[in-house]
Amino acid sequence: MYHRGQGKELLMTLVQSEASSVNARTVQLVKLLSEVGPDVPEISRRLGQFKESVRYRYKEKIVAKGIAVQAAVDHERLGLRRIVMVVEFNEAYKNYAQAIFAAMNEVSYVVGFAKALVGGQYIVGASVPAGLVEEVKGFFLSLRDRGMFSSVEVFEFDWFRSVPMRAEFYDFDTGRWDFEWQGPASQDFQGAGYAPSAPAKFDYVDLLIIKELQMDANKSLKEISDKLGINYKKLAWHHATHVSARKLLRGYSVNWMGTRYDYAIEKALHRKHRYFALAMIVSNVTEYETMALRQRVDRLPFLWSEAVGRNYYAEFAFPVDYVVEGLQYVGDAAATVRERMSLFTIDQTDAGSFTIPYALYDAPRKRWAFERNELAKRFDELIVQIKIGAH
Repeated sequence: MYHRGQGKELLMTLVQSEASSVNARTVQLVKLLSEVGPDVPEISRRLGQFKESVRYRYKEKIVAKGIAVQAAVDHERLGLRRIVMVVEFNEAYKNYAQAIFAAMNEVSYVVGFAKALVGGQYIVGASVPAGLVEEVKGFFLSLRDRGMFSSVEVFEFDWFRSVPMRAEFYDFDTGRWDFEWQGPASQDFQGAGYAPSAPAKFDYVDLLIIKELQMDANKSLKEISDKLGINYKKLAWHHATHVSARKLLRGYSVNWMGTRYDYAIEKALHRKHRYFALAMIVSNVTEYETMALRQRVDRLPFLWSEAVGRNYYAEFAFPVDYVVEGLQYVGDAAATVRERMSLFTIDQTDAGSFTIPYALYDAPRKRWAFERNELAKRFDELIVQIKIGAH
């Protein structure tokens, strides 16, 4: 005999099955977004699905949820190396920190910053031409000597990567993660095959294209052409033969954490109280220590970015429900290097990221530029303007 309760159970099973199927298709979509960006025709071709279905799912599950898609730059391909600085402002400059870092993006290769909740220091990321690392370090140390910073600590790295979203652990309908914390560290972890790229040829137009795609990968080449005032055929040629063919991008970032810098309003945007961000720096690591750290850390779908070299850097974004588990996991993963480890809990209301420092490329000479003495004078003028504008 058929019971009404059985009908409800059957209906619930069907609904759950359909939801699971939709989420599985969204996971497939995100995997391809990380490879080719929001190229709906190409994604629909690879998935064997109708373009209209893929476009609808992209708008509903990604765009409508406030998840930005942005180009992931291959910094090493552009001849850039990552340095991370832990700086502390003197009192007179603390209220101008965000404006100062935005200015630094234009003049000193800064690509991101984040304030530590507890100590009040700023963790500052810069992508610096390999031959100019010492000059840029010297510039920041000079700002300490001139009284802007009370302390500056610099860490160098050989390469940097933005970690692709591990969409298989995420429910795009509920916005919740599902992760088994107790699993073993894999010998064949996802980031094991990552290696820094060799420098490639590029020019100023390539950098402009990359900059626009970093801000918003949804922009069409026609929109970029109109904005930059560059002939469409010329722009499309640069995109195809340089940016794509020379692999100046390492795919695309599906920005699930939500922190980004809005260039239109010159303000860092973030999602309040969704994620607990944590930055880890381990100094003077051996090759073995680096591999051991990476094997453990790479298991986490909450790993946001990573930098490797004589030091090790990792940034995490833990869902607020998983803060305790996340802190325990990181502590266990770094147990053998604890005396050389620094952890910074991040204030996401005082954090932001910028595009590559395209304005510092000297197009006529075809090289990155940095005139430290001239910059010091320009920066003094900038600080005066920032202070005037704040009143």
